[in-house]
Amino acid sequence: MTTLTVQGMHCDACKKLIQMELDDAGFGDALVGVTLKPENVGELQLAENLSAEDKEKVIASINSMENYKVIT
Repeated sequence: MTTLTVQGMHCDACKKLIQMELDDAGFGDALVGVTLKPENVGELQLAENLSAEDKEKVIASINSMENYKVIT
């Protein structure tokens, strides 16, 4: 499973905003789980079968959002 670390996440609303962004971009099924960590960081678990190209599109979608940045 691929894991992305996202800076700027601190609450359940952050999870929902990112889920909505991925749904709008057509990647709603790519997100398997989200874990909030200390210091405004979240870990997103992505589907195993997600292609490298689609992973880059997911990262771009998240990075386009205000206040969020994929750091891993």
